[in-house]
Amino acid sequence: MLDQWLFTKEELLDTPSILDGVTHEQEQMDRTKGCHYLLAVGAKLNLPQLVLVTATTFFHRFFMRQSIRRFHVYDIAATSLFVATKVEENARRLKDFVNACAQKAQKNDRLILEEGSKDFVKWKDTMLHYEAILLKTLCFDLSIEHPHNSLNSLQMSLNVPDSCVRRSWILLFQSLGSPICVLYRPKVIAAAALLIAAHLSGEEIAERRWKDVDTDIGQVHELAAEMLEYYVDHCLGKTAQSSHPSQ
Repeated sequence: MLDQWLFTKEELLDTPSILDGVTHEQEQMDRTKGCHYLLAVGAKLNLPQLVLVTATTFFHRFFMRQSIRRFHVYDIAATSLFVATKVEENARRLKDFVNACAQKAQKNDRLILEEGSKDFVKWKDTMLHYEAILLKTLCFDLSIEHPHNSLNSLQMSLNVPDSCVRRSWILLFQSLGSPICVLYRPKVIAAAALLIAAHLSGEEIAERRWKDVDTDIGQVHELAAEMLEYYVDHCLGKTAQSSHPSQ
């Protein structure tokens, strides 16, 4: 059922949010913001990377069918992560989950909401309310094919070292805020990450080896350029800002 969740770039410019008057640029900024919040909550809860990949995929798919004007990205990000912990069988106590969401939303890691308190109940009820909407919007299609699952087979076909695979995992993680999961097939995403990793590692992938990979090499190069652009805009820029605090 993957095909129903693959969209063209033209469709990405015609989402429910854009039809609601949100610019494409603003929607992409909000997607990134929501995913960064999701990842921060996931890190607080010490969740494995595959849970985070599943959650961000739910998040991006949701906003291909719903408008950011109607649903706050933090609410859907938290709900996507909540559902992903169940799907990937990595659940956390509801109390811990709610507190992690509240702490990251308020940017206060010392914040503790007592069970039964007004704020705790509000967070819990909001998440459970949006869970039903999320599941319905996703047509209860919760099966996710991860790009990460293709890395090992691609490594053998392309003959790249383990260091490239490890760097590919990092690149895939850093790209979760981008909606590439609704634009490209998982194997293309994995191949693009490996192509970038090999280039950054000074490894040359022989052109003939791509013939052994059942994927569109043109799409791989196209996506690799997009992933690098996203990395420069959202990762390198952030690192530079944190390395040079204002005086």
